Amino acid sequence: MNPPDPWLEKMLDAWFHGSMDAAMKRDLEELLTRSAAARQHFRDRAAMETALERWAENTHGGVIAFQPTAPVPVPVPVPVREKKFRWLALSGWAAAALLVLGWMIFPRPKPVDSVVLTSEKPDPVTPAAAAPGAPVAYLSRLSGVPLADGLMEGQCLTAGHEFSIRQGQLELDFYSGARVIINGPARFLPGSDMRLTVLEGSVQVEVPESAKGFVMILPDGMVTDFGTRFEVEVKDRKTSRLQVTEGEVELAATSQGGSARRLLEGDALTLAGPGGPQPISFLPMVKDSIIASSTKDSQLRAARWEETCAVLAADPSLLVHFRFLQEEKDSREIINRSRAQNVPRHGTVIAASWTRGRWEGKAALSFSGPSDRVRVDLPGEYPEATFAAWVKVDGFPRRYNGLFLSEADVPGEAHWQFSTEGSFMFGVRPREIRQDSSFHRHWSEPVLFAKDFGTWRFLTTTYDSADREVTHYVDGREVFRAATNHDIPLHFGRATLGNFHDPNPTAHANQPGLGESWSFRNWCGAIDEFLLFSRALSAAEIAALHDAGRAG
Repeated sequence: MNPPDPWLEKMLDAWFHGSMDAAMKRDLEELLTRSAAARQHFRDRAAMETALERWAENTHGGVIAFQPTAPVPVPVPVPVREKKFRWLALSGWAAAALLVLGWMIFPRPKPVDSVVLTSEKPDPVTPAAAAPGAPVAYLSRLSGVPLADGLMEGQCLTAGHEFSIRQGQLELDFYSGARVIINGPARFLPGSDMRLTVLEGSVQVEVPESAKGFVMILPDGMVTDFGTRFEVEVKDRKTSRLQVTEGEVELAATSQGGSARRLLEGDALTLAGPGGPQPISFLPMVKDSIIASSTKDSQLRAARWEETCAVLAADPSLLVHFRFLQEEKDSREIINRSRAQNVPRHGTVIAASWTRGRWEGKAALSFSGPSDRVRVDLPGEYPEATFAAWVKVDGFPRRYNGLFLSEADVPGEAHWQFSTEGSFMFGVRPREIRQDSSFHRHWSEPVLFAKDFGTWRFLTTTYDSADREVTHYVDGREVFRAATNHDIPLHFGRATLGNFHDPNPTAHANQPGLGESWSFRNWCGAIDEFLLFSRALSAAEIAALHDAGRAG
């Protein structure tokens, strides 16, 4: 037998002797909630303390009087402080703790209509709400959710923010480990990584061991999970169905004054009736598998994008189109899908690793280290250009985070990148090469933020030296437009995708205003499509590209 936990023993000593403070009470409450071993030890200790108190009362009238000269026939326990330990006059918290013990000790019948109700309002350890805006969950899958609902695969969901979907399905992975599938129409509000409020919708919940105690708040009650799978349906602010598919949960119904009810595997009830929770037949909520639905969506998107790519390949202004297809994963050479004349036929992958792309079955390149890059040689002079890429942003750790940068130290050298604040930037080197690395730079306000990390975004920039204009787009929408004071044509040369190649990093590291970080600009995330045109695409063309190839 394992020796008892010294901290648990200390807390139990304080509890039974009436010297427990508020902080220690919270610690004990939390331990009893999550640990079956601690509850068993509490029960054993309670039985012992009760027996000792009764022995003391029966033998000595409640006080053990010691006679120094008299022999002690049996070991005498330390007396319990008189009036401080009364089992029938415990505080409300103690009663709740004993109720927790009660359901662990006594057998429970299986039928719903015979599930035991407690006689007092429980006081469970409800997970506290996280600070508003704190990331608490990850949106791992979407299927059939309208783009206008503003949700994207890969985004993190924050506490205190209400989300809604008009149709479709989504899958949330809470940072506690709980997984939740929500079927629309639905409205929900994450409260923490252990807490979710459901205002409307059909919800399936899977709670692993790491998330035991996960709480779902309903319009008419609260469900506490104990490592299981359960389902709920909420409509018109009433819970029409709560059922347990595996394990057990506890329901505290508002109509019952918050009294606790245990539900076991196969149990089902409704809270929508006038008489409080009522048992109903268990009826599995047959829904299309979100994995199957997501795969089907991916196939449809892939087919639609294939049609678009066939049209793009015939566009004479398309200089480079890297698609990063599955069949290229074992090769260092990425095929340029453009059919234009006098363009490079491939690019070379250096250090970057392969990963999943923006939908099922789509590959991508992952960039994380300072060596990760794709090199491509593109000679010529270009008065206009459009840069477009489907990218996943995992962060902006660098001063500059490079998407596509031309060969260094040539007039018309182009820099397409993001700042550490999430601002879009396009820069062009002047005709006069100077030692201070002057550039004509065009910065947007921050357009990508921490909440966007992990999502696939379509980033586009157009440059027109004749009209002297630079325009940035995110997901097909214009986010920045500025006039330039120059008409410099672009020169790409031996360019770099996903990084920057600095031929003289030592000199730049010692140059005032630059420093060592200036030479390191690897992208942090992934790229699964890159297009470079020799003309400035219109806003309508960019929006159409986004719509045809969007991730969800």
